[in-house]
Amino acid sequence: MLRQCVLLVLLLNLQACGLIYQGVQSGVSGVNESQLIRQGRHGELTEKEMGWANTAWLYFANNTQLSTGLVNSIDNYPTMDMTSLADYLIALQAARQFELISTKAHDERLTMAIDFLVTMPLTRQGVPNKVYSTSAGNMVDYGNQPSELGWSAIDIGRLLIALAITKQHNPEFSEYIDKAVLRWNFCALVSDKGELYGGNISNGQIHSFKEGRLGIEEYASYGYLDWQIIPKKTMMLEPYEVATINGIDLLFDGRDPRFFDVLRPVFSTPYLWLGLEFNWDDIDDLDSFDAQHTNAPLAAMADSIYQVQQSRWDVERIYTARAEHVVSGEPYFVYDAIYALGTPWITVAEDGSSHDHLALVSTRVAFQMWALWKTDYTERLITLVQELYHPQRGWYEGRYEISSAYEKSITLKTNAGVLEALLYKVNGKLYQAKENREYRDVRFNSRFDHPGKCLLETFDDT
Repeated sequence: MLRQCVLLVLLLNLQACGLIYQGVQSGVSGVNESQLIRQGRHGELTEKEMGWANTAWLYFANNTQLSTGLVNSIDNYPTMDMTSLADYLIALQAARQFELISTKAHDERLTMAIDFLVTMPLTRQGVPNKVYSTSAGNMVDYGNQPSELGWSAIDIGRLLIALAITKQHNPEFSEYIDKAVLRWNFCALVSDKGELYGGNISNGQIHSFKEGRLGIEEYASYGYLDWQIIPKKTMMLEPYEVATINGIDLLFDGRDPRFFDVLRPVFSTPYLWLGLEFNWDDIDDLDSFDAQHTNAPLAAMADSIYQVQQSRWDVERIYTARAEHVVSGEPYFVYDAIYALGTPWITVAEDGSSHDHLALVSTRVAFQMWALWKTDYTERLITLVQELYHPQRGWYEGRYEISSAYEKSITLKTNAGVLEALLYKVNGKLYQAKENREYRDVRFNSRFDHPGKCLLETFDDT
């Protein structure tokens, strides 16, 4: 109860004082009491945990396209988006560290991924397309037909984070990764007001739109911050509203979907990524101690996301580990929301339709909450999901809340998510603040060869 009251004080302070969270360098004095004592799971992998890692890597062994070195987003379906490429890069780091592949195989795989980034076709706006064929490397639509579909600034932000982590662990590849990213036109991704913008291309026409929602916007911003772009508007928590479930307060996106055309589900993924990769710290934080968090608002929000899911077990005896996920039939992709459309524990598709019978205990979320919160509840979750795998294909998406049945779709995101959780257990937060001078810094400081493209811009928040 005390931790809930402390969070509520934080939320009330944000409202009453009109405080706008201007950037990840800003801070607030409020902190969730549980953060002072929280410890995630740390240490070398046990024999059982190594078995979990081996099972996850089966997905990548089975779904790598030899012609390009790219990995399918969904088992046996030859497309990927930029978030999938990011997940693959993090999984590849885990595979090398856990000796699931040889150093030579790691070098070959990483080289092919970077070669793709350096040579891949870009949209007419000069940014990565939403979807690519993993077999041919060309731009395609969701049906794997050649198409310049548009771009996602959120997915690209996720990729920038994974590339930064890759450079930190593989500094010999830093120059080549920088050359790939320097091709991109950041003017299309971040507006002059510091907002992330995606785009759709249809019938030759470009439609740009403000992209993201509370949580995922703040997460994606870290990727741009790593490139010294400060998307101030996107890093503000406002506008937000507060929902209370089982006495626990949750922040959710305050934009009215009738006017902003944005679905606003509250789900786990961005807050788990912020924990695994940044420990809910500011991007320039050099302290790896997991019980301290220099970005207090995001840490408090993440703790609430975890606590409310545990509380559903405590109060209703319903196992809960919610995220977005694939399903075998229509609508093929849903958000298992903690809160959406004014309703707790609702499952929604992108069009806002409700599909509560498709809610899962997510394998990926169970593993990641287990890594970040060392509690009896996360032990229960691991026990519930630890048999949800195909012995030759990898981890399934999850177990249906309504019946315990398996959702037997197998995806890159889930299998990479298991590996990322285990990598965190061994290393702590995956991203480390930059210290070394890099190829891009030379370009940024050049009078004659500056890359332009809105790089090294500090956008106005007016």
